[in-house]
Amino acid sequence: MRPKINDTSENNENFDDINGQQVKRLLYHYEKLSSKKKIVDKVFLEDWKNGLNYKQVAQLDMKYYHDHSSLKHWKALKLCWENGLKKKEYRRTSELNSSLSTQLSPFFKTHLYIEGFEKNWWIRISIHDGVPPNVLPISANIIYVIYFTNSEHLLCSNIKREHKEFIMQGLLKTFMCDEIEEWDLKGKYVDSLEKLLLHRQSQGTYSRYRLNQVDDNPLSFPSKKLKIDDMPKNVDQLEDVMDEDEILLLKQRDTVVDDNFGPNEQPSLDVVEIKLSSPLHMSNNDQSIPLSTTVLFEGTNVIEGIKKMVMAGIAEPPLPAYLVDIHSNGKNYIEVDENNIVIH
Repeated sequence: MRPKINDTSENNENFDDINGQQVKRLLYHYEKLSSKKKIVDKVFLEDWKNGLNYKQVAQLDMKYYHDHSSLKHWKALKLCWENGLKKKEYRRTSELNSSLSTQLSPFFKTHLYIEGFEKNWWIRISIHDGVPPNVLPISANIIYVIYFTNSEHLLCSNIKREHKEFIMQGLLKTFMCDEIEEWDLKGKYVDSLEKLLLHRQSQGTYSRYRLNQVDDNPLSFPSKKLKIDDMPKNVDQLEDVMDEDEILLLKQRDTVVDDNFGPNEQPSLDVVEIKLSSPLHMSNNDQSIPLSTTVLFEGTNVIEGIKKMVMAGIAEPPLPAYLVDIHSNGKNYIEVDENNIVIH
């Protein structure tokens, strides 16, 4: 079944607002349906027999990708102003929509839809060049941008090469910035990318302060003496089959993990690449030759994986700073010099 799409003009604002509210109201009921077929049947056979307009399609599409944001691959962008001073601040999504539409209109025929989710504004840019009237563009012509309000950071989904320069130009003029910098940070998990962009200085052990996980009495110093209550969870189950040295070792690992990574789950990065420059010492003399090595970590959560490697005894402390501080560097690619210092 192919949906009927109404005209894109949406001149009748009252009609459009009523239908927009209808979409939001019915989305709640769609979530309770058990299958995609039932949802499609309800949309096209009951609720919208006469078809949908582009805004309603955009609302449905955005609702889906907001709830399943890991289906897209996101790239971090930074808006750069001279002296770091913003030249333009948008208070309402309608203002941003109008400005961005104006800036993109010389390049494309587009349909824009913006919706706020808490403090983040999700922007859907649908490019309709070469698309017949009342027909939806292909998915590759739909770009999502997430604007973290009151910040200089954006996340952007994949953009076709022939569209990228114009989209960037439109964003640059809309936010009246001097440059848009592409950060070496990308991934599938929007919440984690947001933490790595906005809270880089309060990750790891400092996350407890950001999340208010501190003692009520700051003058009450905890005892440094190890107690049975300090035992890691996995130790309690194995205490009967482990000797004291093994128990102490696990407790030490647990302390190292807490000191380096903090008590909270780490932000999710699915890829981290580290380039190391280490001197290779020759056995027959004091000379050394430079050796470059690249280590690639992949997984659903690389930082959490490194943390668990310490707990399992696979990685021995002390860990080098460039591993411990991945969450604060906020990058997928890290280059380290011969002194194990991250090159910025």
